[in-house]
Amino acid sequence: MAIETDNRSVGDHERISNPHIAGVHIAPFVNDEATVRPAEDLDVTHSVKGMPEHYFRFDATTSVSSETAFTVLVGEADHGFWLDDSLGETVSYIGIGTPIPATDGFTEFDGESDSPICRVGWIPYGERASMLGVVVGNERHPGPRILRVDCAVEFNHRSGSVTVYSLDADKGSEWVSVLESIGDLGNTDALEADETSRTAHWRDTPAEYAEHIEKCTTRISDGDAYQLCLTTSVSVPGTIDTIATYLRLRRAAPTRYGGMIRNGGVTLLSASPESFLAVSDGMASTQPIKGTRRRSADPVEDDRLKRELLESDKERAENLMIVDLCRNDLSTVCEVGTVNVPALHVVETYSTVHQLVSTVTGKIAPGLTSGDVARALFPAGSMTGAPKHAAVDILSALETGERGIYSGVFGFSGSRGMSLAMTIRTIVVDGEGATIGVGGGITSGSTAGDEIREVGVKAAALLSVLSASPNLFLATE
Repeated sequence: MAIETDNRSVGDHERISNPHIAGVHIAPFVNDEATVRPAEDLDVTHSVKGMPEHYFRFDATTSVSSETAFTVLVGEADHGFWLDDSLGETVSYIGIGTPIPATDGFTEFDGESDSPICRVGWIPYGERASMLGVVVGNERHPGPRILRVDCAVEFNHRSGSVTVYSLDADKGSEWVSVLESIGDLGNTDALEADETSRTAHWRDTPAEYAEHIEKCTTRISDGDAYQLCLTTSVSVPGTIDTIATYLRLRRAAPTRYGGMIRNGGVTLLSASPESFLAVSDGMASTQPIKGTRRRSADPVEDDRLKRELLESDKERAENLMIVDLCRNDLSTVCEVGTVNVPALHVVETYSTVHQLVSTVTGKIAPGLTSGDVARALFPAGSMTGAPKHAAVDILSALETGERGIYSGVFGFSGSRGMSLAMTIRTIVVDGEGATIGVGGGITSGSTAGDEIREVGVKAAALLSVLSASPNLFLATE
């Protein structure tokens, strides 16, 4: 069921859709920072820019769910994915792929094909090195990881259609046969609580995080930045059942931009609510989120929290700063006069939080690609602060570890365009256990207590599905 907020559903538009919505034109700001540049001196050794890849299309007559299809067709495959609209409002994809050599990741997402999905993967926050020319420390899982899609199933939740796209006709026919022969499994066993009790190890204590907040506000008061998105992380050692964990996560925190991507020995499990970039029909759209309130089981209190978010001067100012940054980023790759803000300060409600969301759009300039637009926006202003370059430098000095895959982007591209989500509300799993990144925007109006609680709220659902504790950032209340 669609979640309604302020008479607008978070599922109003297709995942890949035309975001060219009429709005009041706002002239783009241009700051004095260097123009965002693509990665330089990179040797592309694969054939992304060659002939378009041809996929065979098969229509399947079945009502099987994406959950069941993923379990049966993909399961524990080393290079599988599930791009999951767990709200069931737009489209979802499951499938398998082959890793391809990656330069900056955005180049690879520009692959050409006649399938709506031909590339799937993630680009970590560390890729800011090639976008901004900054130094990046040691990362646990460095570099972009991109899959060429070999076989995928599209589930159109609006029409009910199920379509298979495959580079190999025999594989596509095989998958159709499986889809049409299986019943809906439901996976009810996986929804049971994980009985394995795990320990959450926080990189920073609340007291240490409060010190970082104070340093942020000092740098803001000194005029070095307007906003800084401060983050920390949690590690949960042990063996993690990634499929069971993701099934619990999508139930606990359904969202349009959910996803599970396994590439080799690393798996991304996400309940991201934020669209980094959607491209369709020459139009680009980004929807930064800044401003969060927890949900309440009491309808009266829940409505109060929602109003509090919408009316908060601090949250609205924080959101507006990032909107201005996004307008500036898009103005470097869009036609003059086409950058608009069709939606400003809209509250979207999810199962665990209320979020303050805005939308910025623009018409892509001739000769530029979806990858070029993504480069211009990366790293996302909602995860850095403003001005972007200064914020990135300040945060690199303040934060006690690299963010890794967290704060980057993940998603897919194909014949209809590109859809990349922010890698937030995400669990990254490898052979040693799970890692969660979490944080929030700091402004001159921030207080340590509120910011610490916001971190705890954002981490709560992720820790819960891992049966991990303690949540130190909520224990301070």
